[in-house]
Amino acid sequence: MITLNLLALAIGVGLLLTLLVTEAFGIAAGGLVVPGYMALKLMQPVNFILTIVVALVTFAIIRVLTSFMVIYGRRMTALTILTAYLLGALLELLIGGGIAFQMDPENAAMMGDAGTDNLNQQSDPVFVELGVIGYIIPGLIALWFNRQGILQTLSALIVTSVLVRLTLIVMVPDLMIAYDSGGVSFNALMSRLLTGGGDL
Repeated sequence: MITLNLLALAIGVGLLLTLLVTEAFGIAAGGLVVPGYMALKLMQPVNFILTIVVALVTFAIIRVLTSFMVIYGRRMTALTILTAYLLGALLELLIGGGIAFQMDPENAAMMGDAGTDNLNQQSDPVFVELGVIGYIIPGLIALWFNRQGILQTLSALIVTSVLVRLTLIVMVPDLMIAYDSGGVSFNALMSRLLTGGGDL
């Protein structure tokens, strides 16, 4: 039996679709490997948004630095990726890698949590990872913000990421269902965060 590496498959599909979108519309999706990574995290919008925010902050920092320093070519690429990496690491330290919270028995049952204690009606704590996607992904996005503009890059990135995800759902539906079932729904996470029930 062949075991598919979902990330490798997503990157491969992302490479193909990114090349097609770039050829068709003349805009890049934030780097060749970026849509593959982002497509797998579309069902985790907090991580998706954190990645874009880190890319925007990196873009702003690099713009300020280029106003009084000569930065171009390899220096620009290295400095952008390094800055985004450091911002992502700092954000992960501040967040603590995620949030742990106790789920209601109904939500735990819907997620298929077998660790529910029927006597106390409590489930095992759930840990949700929060942070940027990948180590260099925000830096690559920030680099393309600088090269072709924020709106063009974000538009191409979102469209290409959705296309990659749809392609993966068609190609390997069971693998995608298994991948997505391992996480907490966005609604459950947001309701827990907004009611203050999470332990950071």
